[in-house]
Amino acid sequence: MDAMIDTETAATTPDALILTIAVQQFDPHGSGHNGQSFYARVDIESQPNRTIDEGTIEWWAKQAPAIKDEAFAEDGRISLREALDGVHKIAWQSNRIWMQGPHFDATILEHAYREINKAVPWAFWKLRDSRTLFSLVPELTKPPVSHHALDDCRRQILMVQDALDYLKVRKLS
Repeated sequence: MDAMIDTETAATTPDALILTIAVQQFDPHGSGHNGQSFYARVDIESQPNRTIDEGTIEWWAKQAPAIKDEAFAEDGRISLREALDGVHKIAWQSNRIWMQGPHFDATILEHAYREINKAVPWAFWKLRDSRTLFSLVPELTKPPVSHHALDDCRRQILMVQDALDYLKVRKLS
């Protein structure tokens, strides 16, 4: 099983404050998402040293109310450590870790893991970029991004599976 990870953040720097985080396991040659999943809204108070960028907050202000509510609602939040533990439990046992541009999500998550003195749950050679894969298939149907981390993971999983099928990729290394 592979895993798709997505974050929603309050900045775009490696030390960005993490609003929500999700990981979903899947078979890249299957259909749909049928493995373990984890989703959390992360407590802002548990991230005192992480960055909030005014430009990113202005971008969030322009999003639909439901999207803003999910990202910024105060109830049901867990600490950054608990959220990273949830991701770790799934990611460490996955063959490959997919992200929509791993230099964004992976960089932020790796910084957060280092900040709490916890090992990153993937080796650098396991990272895969779904955005690059999608660019190889211009005909690929691209449903809209929801900015709900788990929904976006699942959307990206379907697109990875469609792209690999279209390209007739039967085995990944």
